[in-house]
Amino acid sequence: MNNVIKIDPTRPEKEKIKKAVSLLRKGKIVAFPTDTVYGLGVNAEDTIAIDKLYEIKKRVKDKPFVLFLGRKEDFISFAEVVFLSAQKLINKFWPGPLTLLFKANKASPANLVSKEGKIGMRFPDHPVPNNISKKGGLLLATTSANLAGALSPSRPQQLSKTLAKNIDLILEGGETLIGKESSIVDVTYLPPRLLREGSLSSEEIEQAWKKESDILFVCTGNTCRSPMAEGLARRLWQGRIREKM
Repeated sequence: MNNVIKIDPTRPEKEKIKKAVSLLRKGKIVAFPTDTVYGLGVNAEDTIAIDKLYEIKKRVKDKPFVLFLGRKEDFISFAEVVFLSAQKLINKFWPGPLTLLFKANKASPANLVSKEGKIGMRFPDHPVPNNISKKGGLLLATTSANLAGALSPSRPQQLSKTLAKNIDLILEGGETLIGKESSIVDVTYLPPRLLREGSLSSEEIEQAWKKESDILFVCTGNTCRSPMAEGLARRLWQGRIREKM
């Protein structure tokens, strides 16, 4: 296939990342390796490209694609609310094979927001998609590189021929490290809800968000407001976490 170029999965070549970004900006579809399985990406703000991705995957439109982040901290730009349990999961598993569903804020790309007002985000542990997101300066909407209901490929050779002919660029980076899709957790609930058990087990996920945390309130200025902050925190959390203050 003339739409395939090899890329170094550990140190992706700048010119190949630039080529992928250029195509994405033109509304094209790009396939690339991730830490889990091969993925497909389009510009999240390009509605026509989003619609084309739904079409070639034969995927129903009530299942929005996931936003890949270029930096761990970027999630805060699109999440309306972040519970402590969500932050614990981020601290433990990002970068890595965990997709989190947050309540979307007004800055979230509308194409990726569900009818319930949620957005899925992931910070993968792979230089290729991370560089596309970070250095390309665009919002990367992603999904696994398979037809809806089919197995997700861990090698580019496993891509469906029907799907591959509709992909504008395939970045071939060898076999993925994990070979299994990410786990999905909805962190808009307390406690978080596991929607799909993938690379991470339900036990690993539950253990992470249940882990106790120390919360430190720091005084600034001439007046110590730490007691006020502590009281406010206790009232807001209402015993949902086991805090040591």
